[in-house]
Amino acid sequence: MSDHPSTRRPNRLIDSRSPYLLQHAYNPVDWYPWNMDALALSRARDVPIFLSIGYSACHWCHVMEREVFENTQIAHYMNEHFVNIKVDREQRPDLDELYMLATQIITGSGGWPMSVWLTPDLKAFYAGTYFPPEDQYGRPGFPSVLSAISKAWGNQREQVLEQANQIARTISGHLNRSGSADAAVDVPAWVIGALEACKSRVDMTRGGFSGAPKFPPHQTLLLWITLLEKQAAGTLNAAMKLSDDFSRQVRSWLTITLDNMAAGGIYDQIGGGFSRYSTDEQWLVPHFEKMLYDNAQLALIYARAGVLLRQNHYIDIARETLDFWLRDMTAPDGLFFSSLDADSEGEEGKFYVWDFGELATAIPNPADRQLAGDYWDFSPEGNWEGRNIARVKSDITQLAMRLGQPPDVVQARLHKIKLHLRKIRSTRIAPHCDDKILADWNGLMIQALAQVAVLTNEPRYYQAAARAASALLAVHRDGAGNILHVSRGGQAEIPAFLQDEAFFGLGLWYLAAAARHFAPQDGEAWLARAARCGETISTEFFQRQSGSFYISSARHEQLFLRVPSGSDNAVPSAAALAVDLLLKIDSASPKSAYHTVVARSVAAMAPLIEQYPLAYSSILSTLVEHSQYPLKVAQT
Repeated sequence: MSDHPSTRRPNRLIDSRSPYLLQHAYNPVDWYPWNMDALALSRARDVPIFLSIGYSACHWCHVMEREVFENTQIAHYMNEHFVNIKVDREQRPDLDELYMLATQIITGSGGWPMSVWLTPDLKAFYAGTYFPPEDQYGRPGFPSVLSAISKAWGNQREQVLEQANQIARTISGHLNRSGSADAAVDVPAWVIGALEACKSRVDMTRGGFSGAPKFPPHQTLLLWITLLEKQAAGTLNAAMKLSDDFSRQVRSWLTITLDNMAAGGIYDQIGGGFSRYSTDEQWLVPHFEKMLYDNAQLALIYARAGVLLRQNHYIDIARETLDFWLRDMTAPDGLFFSSLDADSEGEEGKFYVWDFGELATAIPNPADRQLAGDYWDFSPEGNWEGRNIARVKSDITQLAMRLGQPPDVVQARLHKIKLHLRKIRSTRIAPHCDDKILADWNGLMIQALAQVAVLTNEPRYYQAAARAASALLAVHRDGAGNILHVSRGGQAEIPAFLQDEAFFGLGLWYLAAAARHFAPQDGEAWLARAARCGETISTEFFQRQSGSFYISSARHEQLFLRVPSGSDNAVPSAAALAVDLLLKIDSASPKSAYHTVVARSVAAMAPLIEQYPLAYSSILSTLVEHSQYPLKVAQT
């Protein structure tokens, strides 16, 4: 099928700083990074662009590489008929957002690897995700798709171009859906709408939203927590106040979800930290990749819920999650790596699962082995494909009663076993680490560390957050002092996107708040830098006419459409966090310009929030937190 990569000359991706692109640098495909040369070549050759977007920790991206892009015959056809461009979605969120929308419009769904065919003027006309190397189960293989597209481009050019134009018009219409400055802003109704939507979607047995695969509902969890916190403090806007029954229901959704995620295989019971999602409804079998943004959000969620609900177990989960990232996923300068692969040695989850024979050798004491099996569901038959994923099966109190030992003694025994298993596991071949540094995701972790430091009164988390922020300000800046999006090996590039300014700006704001407890002398400097992020957001990313925050600014390459920030995804809406940052800065030093930006942006989002409130949980959390802020201001 293909010769060994070491015998080949590298393609153009060899000069990239992206670990994901470097993984494809020895493919026989004549890959280009996204640049002007590649785009110009498509026009010069009069052939379509094949755009492949993925990321380093993506399991199916690796599968498609092995099956398709390493196939020399397929690669030869690609090279002859297309200009082939490979993009790391984490480096270029603007491209990912635009062409993911195209993929969803064309196919009805999306995902990675994202496979999109573009005209030379960069309009999508066909798309999909993973394609197998040959036709199977009624699904076309990649060679069949390539052949059909090439023939259509040669023989039905007008129809292809019209389809591309129609898709572009649909994308434009979707992206430009917004309200007006006078749109009805009814935050209490939106919040109730979101909670009513939860009633029919929450899995009351296992938590989260019903169905599989099951993703942690980060932003909805934060909405529930914010409502309960404000209600408990007596500061919730009277129009949003929950009845006692509704409050108990929201609390139940929260605890069922947090309990089941913390007990499941989606949480790494041995090493700490969360995988991206569960492939089943029980949170048992994760998709084993670990992402910085998931762990930053979930650590903060568990810490806030632990304080709110007085559940020390939740705070322990928060600590273990942060400690995992600080221990295993932190660069020497204190910045945080992006992700860990799902795969190791070419097999998904191999690093994390256990054969029972391995466990018998690792835990030779029969009593300890029985305790570990009872608690973490270890058995000879296994709980996943004959192997064992550690999950919490038994309550420690009940185990202690059965053993006739105090719960703290049983807890100590389990902790010792866990550390021993972690040490043994560390000798395995670890999953690949994507060691690039992203300003936005680091901003999420800085936010989490700073807030958890205050919630737990642990200065080490403040110190880690401050060290990361200082390093990011040292490395991720251009000559004019502007933030840059991504770095690797100390070399930063790409102007900051909206999420970089918003997420990192909020991290700086929370650092300033935490500094009052741990380093009062530093607070003003952190606050001043956060204010600069706010100013950049309001002047470079906000368009007054539409009321939208856009992902990119004038410092970025201009695509055929400029993409506004909208609903939540795996990370919070950048527009929502931009509003949050501006409101926080405005509360310290009111600015009429910020009044206008916030009011117009919320009005612009109003129709979509009203229609899809759960998809806008982050902006709802922000508006609940700042419920006393006057959203109706004079429009100038």
